[in-house]
Amino acid sequence: MIRIFLLLLISYQAFAQNLIPNPGFETISTPVKSRFAGNIEKAAPWFPAGVGSPDLIKPNDNINGKQALAEGSNYTGIILYDADNKDFREYLEVKLTSTLEAGREYCLRFKASAADDSWVFTDELGLKLTQDSVRSKDWNVIDEAPTFKTRRYETISDTSNWIDFEFIFTANGTERFLTIGNFRNDASTLIQSANKDVWLRLAYLYLDDFYLGKCNVNPNLTEPLDISPENPREFEQINITENGRPIIPNLLTPNGDGFNDVFVIGNLKRYCTLTIFNKAGSKVYISTNYTNDFTGSELPDGKYNYELRMPDGNITFGSFDLFKKKKK
Repeated sequence: MIRIFLLLLISYQAFAQNLIPNPGFETISTPVKSRFAGNIEKAAPWFPAGVGSPDLIKPNDNINGKQALAEGSNYTGIILYDADNKDFREYLEVKLTSTLEAGREYCLRFKASAADDSWVFTDELGLKLTQDSVRSKDWNVIDEAPTFKTRRYETISDTSNWIDFEFIFTANGTERFLTIGNFRNDASTLIQSANKDVWLRLAYLYLDDFYLGKCNVNPNLTEPLDISPENPREFEQINITENGRPIIPNLLTPNGDGFNDVFVIGNLKRYCTLTIFNKAGSKVYISTNYTNDFTGSELPDGKYNYELRMPDGNITFGSFDLFKKKKK
């Protein structure tokens, strides 16, 4: 009986620990001197799953912004989209300390924040659990469906705060590697205009504080979606951009190319009233229960103002540019 108890205790402790080694990129082999030296390999056992290498960043050596630490002394930065290099991607990969147990319920958590100098924002952050490494020999898209993905149309655009992501799942018993990045090609990647006055035209994201292990029950989590190559499970974003405030685009290009064709508002609640005004202040559109379906295709190019009235009476104001550029 004592032996059985000890075996159960050892099994429980192994399951309760964080199965992601060096989860905050704190243990480094040599000092970081340059942000462009493929430094993520210094935070072993993390490694780049391709030619492009994620950056190991200290706040005082961050040329893409001024993000404070989520925890510890370092975090990583990864390119999800590069407007000047077709389908260029960076992927971050790590080998777990042990293979996940079949039928066990696990919790995967991490923190993310958009860089101040991101040229665009995107919702295309995917994570893939595999039995073997998916390391690529080039810098192009890893053409595999992610196991989990951040919510569609909810771009990670908060440059001031670290956003917590959490997902509960049941393992199939083969998972040993975790790979992180954008698994869609450029044509399928949704982007939202961010900062036009930057020197690199990227969607650049900070990541930190990973955890994979036993879950603490969280009543606020939604039920996970069914997983399939066409429908990867989406992450529950716990404190998405200041407790669920709407994420409103500042660019609309209704030309059918799949990028910004529709005025999609992230975190949109039911029964919100959207009113759009032209430069002269005249109403050109109003919907008392907006459902992310305005294209503006009938309007001339130019700058427009919007008013989004929430069901609780709060109002958000702003503007966006409409440009019906032609597909090449």
